[in-house]
Amino acid sequence: MIGLDCNILVQLAMADHPAHQQSLDAVQAEIDRGETLVFPPMVGTEFLHIVTDERRFKPPLKMAEATQWLDDFASEPSVNVIIASPASLTLTAAWIRTHSLGRKRILDTHLAAVLHSHRISRLLTSNPSDFALFKVIQTVTP
Repeated sequence: MIGLDCNILVQLAMADHPAHQQSLDAVQAEIDRGETLVFPPMVGTEFLHIVTDERRFKPPLKMAEATQWLDDFASEPSVNVIIASPASLTLTAAWIRTHSLGRKRILDTHLAAVLHSHRISRLLTSNPSDFALFKVIQTVTP
């Protein structure tokens, strides 16, 4: 299994994104290797927030388009949605304290903790530096 960061979902959904083809190729390579792609609901909701933001995309996706894309993607046979647990929340808080992280690091820290609590050690992301301090996550970039 390999986790997906929100930026990968954004790049997959937005055909005019500069990294669209690279992300598509990277995801397909993982599927071809027999990997299951996983992400928690918080990545999905962050995706919705980003792709519908007119300050980020001209034009952004309409909410109906974005939710349909997310539903379709999540229903693919090679994709699983994983759930956060009390243990992953506890680990998130511990890592925030241990590494003196601020509010802008909460989502990435929680993603790393959720993946770790599911024994998933690989993450496809365009921002590997966001996860470097969590020694339990190996990042793969498109």
